[in-house]
Amino acid sequence: MGVRILSDLQVKRESFTEVRPEKIKERRSLFLSNIDQIFVGRILNSLYCFSAYPAIPFDAIVSLTTQALSKILVPYDFMCGRLAFNSEQGRFEIDCNAAGVPFAICTSPLSLIELGDIDYSNAAFNQLCFLPHSAKRTPEDQPLLSFQITQFRCGGFIVGITTSHCLMDRISLDDFIKNFSYLVVKGELAFIPVINRTRLMARCPLQIEYKHEEDIESSAILLLNKPSLPIRPNNYEFRVISLSGKFVEVLKMKAKNGGVKHCTRFMATLAHLWRARTTAIGNMNSEDVSTVQFVVNIRSKFKHPLPREFVGNAILTAYAKATSRELQDQPFCEIVKKLQEGLDRITDNYVRSRIDIMELQNRVMCLENGFLVTSWLHMGGDLELGKGIKSVRGGLMIERWAQSVVFMADPKDEAGIMMHIALEPRHMARFEKLIQMSNIN
Repeated sequence: MGVRILSDLQVKRESFTEVRPEKIKERRSLFLSNIDQIFVGRILNSLYCFSAYPAIPFDAIVSLTTQALSKILVPYDFMCGRLAFNSEQGRFEIDCNAAGVPFAICTSPLSLIELGDIDYSNAAFNQLCFLPHSAKRTPEDQPLLSFQITQFRCGGFIVGITTSHCLMDRISLDDFIKNFSYLVVKGELAFIPVINRTRLMARCPLQIEYKHEEDIESSAILLLNKPSLPIRPNNYEFRVISLSGKFVEVLKMKAKNGGVKHCTRFMATLAHLWRARTTAIGNMNSEDVSTVQFVVNIRSKFKHPLPREFVGNAILTAYAKATSRELQDQPFCEIVKKLQEGLDRITDNYVRSRIDIMELQNRVMCLENGFLVTSWLHMGGDLELGKGIKSVRGGLMIERWAQSVVFMADPKDEAGIMMHIALEPRHMARFEKLIQMSNIN
């Protein structure tokens, strides 16, 4: 895919302020679950692209955005708090102290069209997000949410939103954006967020009932800005590969013809990716074990499901294992079944057991001879700022993780899938050929 990559967007910060809630609530502490604790130090970046609005001064657009942010921070007041370490309990929590949300106004001499596709993984796009995080700061000094508006030469602009991952997962962040837009347009929330996370507390006594091979114990201390997956952009090639809806349907039919009763496009594509990636990088005649992990929304996995309005991190990974030889020789439907078994493993008891083991140990994802897949197929939406100002493109930024693959919906093909993947250059060419082959057994 011939995508132009800019290394410098020449972004200049013009001004900076702090936005606080329209109404200040009583100060309190908010419990963070064991799942939340995993993501301390990780951030989520979102970009929303807007065309020029000649009839509305840019200063007015900035004012509309800050006013809306001040309003949404009343029900979401924890987002303008700060992390605090509870030494008695040995864990982080959120100090809901209304410390504020950094808001930066910036300019760039470029035009929006020069940026290319903002869905593409480009490290330069980080310049479009205000990143106050620094190793020199203590957790108590780190903002958990920040906004940046960057105006371009053409009059268009991009809103960049940075969120601490310990606040919420991408599902809840997507809901936050939808609630923000609804508040702007309708003057009220689409739903009242449920921010209490105590449903995800470890049990007492702890009940660890499974081996939990998807992650391993780590002696590492949770440190800010220390990602759990290696970032090696200099040693890896990052590509966006599109699989058409017709191609994905062929994969689904192969699974169905092999006895898989219900196969989603995610499962079919994941099985195809697992085989193609393992083939591209390894010896397919070996007994080496390949492990794939994929992110699962656990909100509905409990006997008493979490409410749809829940805000927080309610995700875990499912996993499947197979030898290189099995991935080469077994029918496609059997690979899909291995993945389905991994998903079926995520039950109420399994989730509770995994939360309990996190209470005892620092856990890190086990990705030796493996990789992680995240689906954003059903995520995304517009950001609205009032007076008909609506984004034309945008959503969560793709992170440049060497062992991570992200599936996104293809805006040009409703049933298709865009696959964001990183591989060593010596493996990428072979992988690109294999992933486009539909004549699989």
